[in-house]
Amino acid sequence: MTAPKTTVWLVDDDDDDLILLESAFQRVDASVRLETMHDGEELVDRLNTSPERPNFVVLDLNMDRLSGMQALREIRQHFPQRELKIVVLTTSFNPDDRFRSEIMGANEFYVKPSDFKEMVELVRNMLQRWAH
Repeated sequence: MTAPKTTVWLVDDDDDDLILLESAFQRVDASVRLETMHDGEELVDRLNTSPERPNFVVLDLNMDRLSGMQALREIRQHFPQRELKIVVLTTSFNPDDRFRSEIMGANEFYVKPSDFKEMVELVRNMLQRWAH
């Protein structure tokens, strides 16, 4: 029997950021199954309609329709931190965003790196920490 594949849901409204993230995951471990969503509303809808759960979610904060912070608040009403791991990945350096994310139940908070090599290293760290 083979071990189940790691599944990661990527939630970001910026297609360029999604492509960069997908490329970094593929560079680190091509067997990771990635699914992309473009805002918090898509994520909440998917969680409410699908029995499937990822090993972890990578969630941007600044998105249209339903922001990452709003999605986090809504998700944590139904899914505690131990059941659904959510890693915030944002361009925000604002310490208030980090604090609010942690209060709302993010498992981890990272600022998006500006270069691909740093993104690969960040993805490697996320997989080591959250993929199990």
